[in-house]
Amino acid sequence: DTISTALSWSVMYLVAYPEIQERLYQELKEKVGLDRTPVLADRNSLPLLEAFILEIFRHSSFLPFTIPHCTTKDTSLNGYYIPKDTCVFINQWQINHDPELWKDPSSFNPDRFLSADGSEVNRVEEEKVMIFGMGKRRCIGEVIARNEVYLFLAILIQKLHF
Repeated sequence: DTISTALSWSVMYLVAYPEIQERLYQELKEKVGLDRTPVLADRNSLPLLEAFILEIFRHSSFLPFTIPHCTTKDTSLNGYYIPKDTCVFINQWQINHDPELWKDPSSFNPDRFLSADGSEVNRVEEEKVMIFGMGKRRCIGEVIARNEVYLFLAILIQKLHF
């Protein structure tokens, strides 16, 4: 299951980067408090948590390839001829680690997704992350998956230290 895989990677990154874990805890403590459980409505007020999730998706690329799709007719794309019935995979790992798209792509840095003052997620950078595929064949469960990962992580970070 991709959600449990994402959460496993998340815990690994929390353990590996305790200073980021502390920053996330402080953000939750300040914006949500410790007396109630985080909810989806809190999401926009937690930009560091959102950036952390995006960086987990980008850096781990736990789904390195998309589900294969096959061409239904002979096709030409960017000067390349692709015959009918050719199976096509998107190499998401390569896109998420492309040095032309990402500064220092091998480093884990959630701040790459934040505005200069850290108050909001840079949506242009967010759009470059490839984990749910793209176009018409994009994962139908993307919104549910993102919401589940957000809620699980927000609650884990608020209640536990790893």
